[in-house]
Amino acid sequence: MDAQCEEPKKEEVEKRMESNGEAAGGEPRASLTEKGRGDLPELTQLREKINYYDREIIKLLNERMKVCQDIGKAKGRLLAAKKEKSDSKNTKQVYRPVREKLVFDKVTRINASTPGPLTATAVKAIYSEVMSCSINLQQPTTIGYLGPKASYSHQAATNRFGASMLYVAYEDPEKILESVEKGEISYGVMPVENSHEGAESNTLDVLQKSMMKIYAEIEIPVVYNLLSDSKKPEHIETIFGSKVLLARCSKWIRSHLPGAKVVKCHSTEEACKMVSKSNNSVAVGTQLAGDMFGLSVLSASIQDKPTTSRFFVISQVCEPPSGEDKTFVMFSLKDSKGALYRVLQAFDTENVNLSNIESRPSGSRAWDYNFFVRMDGHEQDLPIRKALERLRGICSYVRVLGSYPKNIPSNLSGA
Repeated sequence: MDAQCEEPKKEEVEKRMESNGEAAGGEPRASLTEKGRGDLPELTQLREKINYYDREIIKLLNERMKVCQDIGKAKGRLLAAKKEKSDSKNTKQVYRPVREKLVFDKVTRINASTPGPLTATAVKAIYSEVMSCSINLQQPTTIGYLGPKASYSHQAATNRFGASMLYVAYEDPEKILESVEKGEISYGVMPVENSHEGAESNTLDVLQKSMMKIYAEIEIPVVYNLLSDSKKPEHIETIFGSKVLLARCSKWIRSHLPGAKVVKCHSTEEACKMVSKSNNSVAVGTQLAGDMFGLSVLSASIQDKPTTSRFFVISQVCEPPSGEDKTFVMFSLKDSKGALYRVLQAFDTENVNLSNIESRPSGSRAWDYNFFVRMDGHEQDLPIRKALERLRGICSYVRVLGSYPKNIPSNLSGA
C-alpha cells in the first residue's frame, strides 16, 4: 500500500521557513538583488515559499531516483538469473513503452483529482524528463537517429526519450540497425511514414534485411519555424534551409518574403550555422534546431500543410502485449493467381483490422516484391496468430517485424 503524502499546511510551511532565520533551500530571506530592486514584502514572501517547495521537490526527486537505481539493480539480477538458466542473449530493456504509458496515465489521473492550474500536457512534459532521467540512471542509454543534428528524427528522439540520453546521428539507416544489433546503441529512431508524403522507402528497405525488431512508435506534428539570431532583423535578405524544408514551406515564403534569396543547404544544421555568418538572414528549422544553435523563433508554424510524421523505435526485442498494440508484418507472395486476395481474406476471416499496406522491391530478382502490412493487435493475440498461420500456407515468406504499443502522444509538439 502506497503511503499518502499530504501537502503541508500554510502555517507548517511558514514555520519551517522560519527555522534558522532563512528561507527554505538555505537562501537568505531576501536576496541583495531583491532588496536592490525594491520588491514588495509580499513578493519576497511568495518567492521564499517557492524556494521551500523547490527544495522539497528536489528532495523527493532524489528519493525517486534512488528507487529507480534499486530497480535497475534488481532488473540486472533477474536478467543474470534468466541467462544462467536459459543461456539467453537478451539485453536488459530499461525503456519500456508500456510502463511509460502507465506512468503518464497515473500522473494525469492524480493531477486531474488534485486542485491546481497544471494541465495534463504540462504534467506529461514534466514526467517525460523525470522518466528520461530514471531510465538513464538504471542504465546509461544511447539513442541513434537518422540524419544530422536538428533533423526531424532527432526531434522525434528527444521528444520521446528526453534530455538525459546520449544521442548519436547516423547518415545511413542500415548502420542504425547494425549498431542496435551489436549493442553499440540502445535504441534506434527511424522515420517510417509522413501523413502527406507516404511511406519512407529507405526504412522499409533496410527493415526487410534486418532481424532487429520494431519496439515502439513515435508520432509528432511537423512544425517548421523561421529562425533568426535577432528577434527583429531589419530586413531579411536570405533564407537558408534544406531542400525538403524549403519545399514544405514554399507557399509561406513566397507570400511573406517574396524578395528574399532562397539558399538550399545540405541540412538544417548547416542552414542554422549559415545564419550566424550572414547578415539579415534566417533559417527554416525546428524548435530543436533553434535551441541547439542559439536562434530565436521569428515566425512559428510556417509549413504549408498540417502534417504528422511517424517514426519507429528499433530494438533487439519486441515489447510484450499491452492491450493496445500494433503489429508490422512483411510477406512475399507465391506466383499464383489471386494470392494477394487470399492474404487479405485470411486477415478478414480472423477479424484482424489492417490499417496500412505497402510494397517494396525485394531486391532478390526483377519485379519481385515484398509486402508490408500494419494491423491492430499483438502477434501473441489469438486472431493474429491464426491469421499468420493462414499466411504461411499462402505466402513464400512471412516475418513479423515487430509488435509494439500504439503511439503514446508526444508530450512536446515539433514546435
